[in-house]
Amino acid sequence: MSSQRLRLPKGVSALPRPRDGRPFRASIRHGKGVEIHLGLYETPWLAAFAYDVAARLLRPQSHPLIIPRADQPDADRVREITARVHRRVGLDPETSPSREIPPSTEDLLTLFEITAVGYWRSQAAEDSADHPDAALDSAAARLHQAASLLFWSRAAGHPAPLDALTQLLASRLDRTFRNAQLTRALLDDDGDDPHRVARWLVLPDTSPSSRRRPFRVEIRYLYADLFKSEFFHPGSAAPPPWAAVLGVSAPFHLEQIRLAYRARSLQAHPDAGGDEAAFIRLRAAYEAALLHFQSQF
Repeated sequence: MSSQRLRLPKGVSALPRPRDGRPFRASIRHGKGVEIHLGLYETPWLAAFAYDVAARLLRPQSHPLIIPRADQPDADRVREITARVHRRVGLDPETSPSREIPPSTEDLLTLFEITAVGYWRSQAAEDSADHPDAALDSAAARLHQAASLLFWSRAAGHPAPLDALTQLLASRLDRTFRNAQLTRALLDDDGDDPHRVARWLVLPDTSPSSRRRPFRVEIRYLYADLFKSEFFHPGSAAPPPWAAVLGVSAPFHLEQIRLAYRARSLQAHPDAGGDEAAFIRLRAAYEAALLHFQSQF
C-alpha cells in the first residue's frame, strides 16, 4: 500500500475507505497551513487534474501536469472538475449578471396559504380540545408574524402583511360561500385588524371540540341574515325595545343594525363628547339586537 501511495500524482491521496466509489482525494496547500480540499474522485488522475487546475489558479508559474492520454477526463468532466475547483478555491469564474425576477405576489400568496396558513390552521384544530380560544389566538398570532416575515419588501412589490391576510381571507370566503355581500360584510367588520383576519384564516373547517364552532358554522351563525333574507316583517309583532334605541324600523336586517349602531356610536361615545349613560344604552341595544338575530338562526 505504501508503494502505491508513492506512485500517486502530486496533491492526491488515497482514502483508507473509498466513499461511493471515490477512493481518491485532491487537495492543495495555499498560504500558511491552509489546505484546500478539491473533492473526491474515482481515479487518481481525475484527482490529479483537479489539483492541476487549482495549482494553475493559485500558482500561475507552476508547470502543467502531464496526464496520460488514457486517463485524461473527457470534455464534460473537464468542465465539471474545473467549475468545482473554482468554487473550492473561492475563484468562481465571472458570469454574466442574470436578471433576477422576484416571485409574483400570486406565487407568494399561494406559498403562504399552503404552508403557513395550512400549518397553523391544523395546529389550531389539534390544540382546540382543551382551550379552543387560546389555541386559536396563538395560531393567529403566529400566522400574523409569518406574514410580516414573508411580505416585508414594498420595493419588491410585496403586499403589506395585512393586505396579504385580507386577500387570502376574501378568497376563502368566496370559495366557501360564493357570497360577495358576505365577504364585504366580514371584511368591513374585521378587515382592518390583522389579528382578527388571521384568526378567521386559522379557524378550522371542522372542530374536534364542542366548545368551538368551525369556520362554516361560525360564519353562518354570526352572519345569519345573509343566509336568510329576512327574519322580521313589518306588522308581525310589536317592535323590540332595541329598535327604538338604535333608530331602526322593520323589516330588520343585520347590516341595517350594524350601520345604525356605528352611526349613533360616533355621536354617543364619551370620547366624542357623548353621554356615557346613553352610550351604554346604545351598546346594550346593539348586543340585544345581535342576540335576537342569532337566536333566529
